[in-house]
Amino acid sequence: MSSRQKLTFVFIILAVAALWQLGLAGWIHTKAIAAQILLDHAWQKTLVDHKQNKPWPWADTWPVAELIVPQIGIEQIVLAGDNGSSLAFGPGHSFASSMPDKHGTVMISGHRDTHFRFLQDLKKGTRIILKTRTGIHYYTVTGTEVVDSQHYTIDTNNDELVLVTCYPFNSSIAGGSERYLVHAQREQTTSVM
Repeated sequence: MSSRQKLTFVFIILAVAALWQLGLAGWIHTKAIAAQILLDHAWQKTLVDHKQNKPWPWADTWPVAELIVPQIGIEQIVLAGDNGSSLAFGPGHSFASSMPDKHGTVMISGHRDTHFRFLQDLKKGTRIILKTRTGIHYYTVTGTEVVDSQHYTIDTNNDELVLVTCYPFNSSIAGGSERYLVHAQREQTTSVM
């Protein structure tokens, strides 16, 4: 095989690998969008019957709230649990925190490259709405911070919403210990019952 043929072969291999990676990235975003449609259907049913409705029969999660940021047009269904299988489809509520319709610190996590990409755009004073089966909870962003998840614990006694994602945004390296936190103080709750 000549040098030119070897170079052509290497180029073809690199091009195929690049296309494969682009396809995988596209699949992740497509899955995230399609899942929100099924999750919205399950959430609407939950609002009517006040039960845990799974978005698809084999799901190990269900909608627990709707996260809305009117200022930037965000409306997302929040799932029960913040493990990998939940976060693949939408933001997830941490069972280690208060339930979204209770007082205390409510923690919701999401991926920085899909559902929680918008966190980097939230500013102090932005209003966040968290709808649950029992009420509508209004929060105001009080600040953001970057923390090392291996050495940081959240104070669960505050009456606040904490939105969490990996950091830095737009990183090509998955994981890492840095987390970007958005803190929002509860201002008001309106009962729907």
